[in-house]
Amino acid sequence: MRVLGVDIEAGKSPNSSQPPSYAVVIINEKGEIEEKYENVSIGKLIRIIWEKRPEVIATDNVYELASNEKQLIKLLSLLPDNLQIIQTTYINGQFKDIREVARENGIDIQGKTNPLKTAYLAALLALKGLGTPIKAIENKTKIIISRGRALGPGGMSSNRYKRHIRGLVLRVMKEIKEKLDKNGFDYDYTIKRTKAGVEKAVFIVYAPRQSLNGIIKKMKGHDLVVDIKPIFKSKIEFVDKEKFSRKPIIVGIDPGIEVGISIIDLYANPVYLNSKRNIDREEIINIIRQNGKPVLIATDVNPVPDTVRKIAAQLRCKIYEPERPLYIDEKMELVSKFSEMHKIKIDDPHIRDSLSAALKAYYDFSHKLRQIEGFLGRLDLDIEEDKIIECVINGNTINECIEKEIEKEVTVTTRIEQPKTIENKQISNSAQSINNELLEYKKENERLKRYIKQLLQYKEYLEHRIDEIKASINIEVEKDRRVYELHTIISTYLKQIASLKDQIENKDKEISKLKEIIRGLIYGDKTALHKSQLPPYFKIEKNRIIFADQEISSEILDLIIDDYVILEKTLLRDLELLNKERLMNIDTNIDLKRIIDEYRKQRFRTA
Repeated sequence: MRVLGVDIEAGKSPNSSQPPSYAVVIINEKGEIEEKYENVSIGKLIRIIWEKRPEVIATDNVYELASNEKQLIKLLSLLPDNLQIIQTTYINGQFKDIREVARENGIDIQGKTNPLKTAYLAALLALKGLGTPIKAIENKTKIIISRGRALGPGGMSSNRYKRHIRGLVLRVMKEIKEKLDKNGFDYDYTIKRTKAGVEKAVFIVYAPRQSLNGIIKKMKGHDLVVDIKPIFKSKIEFVDKEKFSRKPIIVGIDPGIEVGISIIDLYANPVYLNSKRNIDREEIINIIRQNGKPVLIATDVNPVPDTVRKIAAQLRCKIYEPERPLYIDEKMELVSKFSEMHKIKIDDPHIRDSLSAALKAYYDFSHKLRQIEGFLGRLDLDIEEDKIIECVINGNTINECIEKEIEKEVTVTTRIEQPKTIENKQISNSAQSINNELLEYKKENERLKRYIKQLLQYKEYLEHRIDEIKASINIEVEKDRRVYELHTIISTYLKQIASLKDQIENKDKEISKLKEIIRGLIYGDKTALHKSQLPPYFKIEKNRIIFADQEISSEILDLIIDDYVILEKTLLRDLELLNKERLMNIDTNIDLKRIIDEYRKQRFRTA
């Protein structure tokens, strides 16, 4: 076993603008020094820990390692998972000087201590089992399944690749779920879905990281990433720190990404009202336990969410499930009355939903609470009302709970003193009256039990019908989704077909034109000339037709291919006549372009 002791150098502080340095000592199981270092930076300290792999890190003050709790947790997240951190100056809930702890345990200190000696003392005390472990890691692990790279825009092949990646994420998620179920792990999981499929999945496994070794493996590939990491606490805790209240409470929970938690006591007084984002089941349970002993977990929806059911099971607590989901106006009315009574303003919708669930549960039990108060008022016995209420909420009848508490009170009274005869007589008369009332209540209770049984049977029938309807709806939704996909594909193909038809039509026109040109060449109506064979007044420059230094329409020619042109034989004669006419009227302003265009139109009409 190796223990690494660490102490900050004199005059250094993690809150200083200058980075702190540390003295480090590593000892073996015999207490012998194996390595020692001075002026060690925080980066070098982390490297030494990874290289030397000690089982324990010992310090006289864990907050010397970072400037604040957040930074300390970040630092601890960079260390090996199975490493134990011990503060040797925190003993049995009290902070002591490290020299005092050393003297109490027979360690002789010679002269003044320095950082190197303090680091050695811390390591030695931790080796002897002294000090308190620091709890920074939760007993839970996060497994994140995500794609290996971003999916950008693309064509049909890109869409196929996206479907492949999303299918891969879904398949790996199912495989991990099967492994966790097979090995009996308790977990929650969330899935990020889009219309295209599963993008990401996150498991919160309620077990240490080491327990997943050999079962779930990390994966980092081109297409997929599976990351496994322990979950760190939001605050550093000493192992012996946790203590919880035992006050009976009713808890309303609104699960989701942002969780609403509302806690009231058995008299509908507020105990805890808050909402928190991205907290898991264990954190919710810790909040509940810190505020009391839950006797009822309530939700505002039906059926009960799986998270709420698991929380209630872990707390061994009864669940309040409304007959149907609460409407918004019902929630507003419940919360409004509560707000007016306690002068509290509630705007958060998650607190509103969780509080309305707790209040609905409370009011559904309020008639029993009034009966309990009436019984206890008539009996004039010193019985704790909280115990009776807790007993009733846990599923026992009022009669059974009161009888149990009366028996306890009578037993205690008998042990303390012998009652007088007149007191016995009064108790006997009172007991007879109570028994008569209890008999009536038992009859009423039996009738209600039969009625409840009928309601439960009808409820089971309705749940079965709901499942059937849901199944049929899911089938129809899947059909509609497939039909929509097929419509989209057909629409794409129709657009492609229309485009191809246009291309074919254009090609047909080109083919017809070429056939006419070939026919003209065969029968001698057309001729093919090299550009150099054209008369000087008729030029072709970069597919521009120039006649007498003026640009005219290219439609006057049949075809231009490289340095050759195909044109009507008559066109050359007509152009020569036009040129002569131009030369004879050189002084007259003649619009050649207009004449050529009229000529072209006339020729095409004749053709």
